[in-house]
Amino acid sequence: MKTPTVLKYDDTGRFKWGYELDTCLEEKIMGIKLLLDPDHQRPLFDTKGATATQSELQKLGKPLQEVLSDYISAIYQHSLAAISAKFPKGYILTSIEKQLVLSVPAVWSDKAKDITLRAARNAGLNPIELIKEPEAAALFTLNYMNQRGLDKGDAITICDAGGGTVDLVSYEILNINPLELKEVASPTGGIAGSLIINNRFEEWVKSKVGERKYIDLKQTNGYRKAMNDFNDTVKPGFHSKDDPEQHICFPLADFKPDPSDKSIRGDTLILSGNDLYRIFEPVYSEVKRLVNEQIQAVKLRRLQDQHPKGKDIKAIFLVGGLGSNTCIKELLTTTYPDIQVIQPNDAWAAIAKGAVMSKLPQGPENKPPDVVTTAEKSYGVSAAMIYDEVRDEGREKMWDQWEEKNRCAVMNWYIYKYDNLKRDRKLEFPFYHQLPANPRPADFSASYELLMCDNEHPPVHPDPTVSANCTLDVDLSSVPKNMFIAQTRQSDKVQYQVLNFRLLIKVESARLVFTFECGGKEYSSVYPKY
Repeated sequence: MKTPTVLKYDDTGRFKWGYELDTCLEEKIMGIKLLLDPDHQRPLFDTKGATATQSELQKLGKPLQEVLSDYISAIYQHSLAAISAKFPKGYILTSIEKQLVLSVPAVWSDKAKDITLRAARNAGLNPIELIKEPEAAALFTLNYMNQRGLDKGDAITICDAGGGTVDLVSYEILNINPLELKEVASPTGGIAGSLIINNRFEEWVKSKVGERKYIDLKQTNGYRKAMNDFNDTVKPGFHSKDDPEQHICFPLADFKPDPSDKSIRGDTLILSGNDLYRIFEPVYSEVKRLVNEQIQAVKLRRLQDQHPKGKDIKAIFLVGGLGSNTCIKELLTTTYPDIQVIQPNDAWAAIAKGAVMSKLPQGPENKPPDVVTTAEKSYGVSAAMIYDEVRDEGREKMWDQWEEKNRCAVMNWYIYKYDNLKRDRKLEFPFYHQLPANPRPADFSASYELLMCDNEHPPVHPDPTVSANCTLDVDLSSVPKNMFIAQTRQSDKVQYQVLNFRLLIKVESARLVFTFECGGKEYSSVYPKY
């Protein structure tokens, strides 16, 4: 069962969530997901945006991550209780190994994903993995197709249009059984969901009855009924501006008659086809724009790769609550007559079901689906390399006090944009760390700034196209002392030590996981800070 992402704290700090709340009448925190990536550009038509949610959080005085942890904990405990009720007491909690998967929008920044992961761990979910929502939707969708009508080499686009965001990702089918997928283009998306349509309808109501009347109206049962009618009947049935007018009743509202406004009649507001179109059209147009952005990226990539099937895309799969809308399907079918637009059964639950499927063994090898991720950016670090008169001409020099040589900041790129990143192997990169012969505890800590660049061919030296992704704090204190190599500074024979180790990067669906290896042993003491 899905539940609204809404919650409310009382004066004692306890809170209600999901269906415990009257989503129409009560002051509440909703749309919290949209606050996790505040740098994501919001469309102009989202007039309310995250302002109301941000205001509620400020009044509450609790950090965003803590509120998110409370909500995730409530869902987790409710899920455990519901599942446990189907089995003998204690069986689920003590006898079953649990694998936990949390879905996140594909276009979220690494920082937003990290906040979500930390909130989940604070809520008691561990071990846990993240999965990109459209990837989960793809796994559900392809399982729904059950090998029908799809072949190796086909390209498909998944459009996950939910309550607040639209996420898109496209895959090439490498193998049907067991399922193997490869991202064709970087995920794209934006803020455009059914929640925004509801917000726009509320703004329309306010414009008709006036702000003072609207404030009083929101406290009534009639308002709740009207909002439910709009959400459950009017919204799913909208097609175009030629639709017949819709009557939304607010029982006992006692609207003041306005002879000049025919949309107010008794306790009923009347929406013409044009009224509905003005509410829905900006969101639908944004969905269309976002889909086109992904489709063009896929076609370009297939042409660049000289794919045997050319730039053809076999199908667009619409999933998520808004993705189940008939009007959006008709809009995309008209826009892309050569691409089949498919809405699978249970499309509204595609992400939740696909996240589960990501961990289920399948095929003759009895293993989970294999998905090859496409690097969305180039990733690397700035390393102090021995100064090269040709490569580094005109660049700033840095003096190495231990080796007594000039060095220069040079980029070491470990992952390049559009690299195919396989999940079943770790990327390994050499590092070294210098420290005194008699080190203090702090000397065993090393920090490296992980940098990123949006260019497929990133620069040799740091420049304005390079930006920080996160800081990797590496704790080397647990490495055996015999791994540290004694060295002597030539000028004064002062002793120092060098440790050679390798940074390991494991690619998961929605994030990179960092560890390091030294002397054949892997250590988990790498902590990214965003």
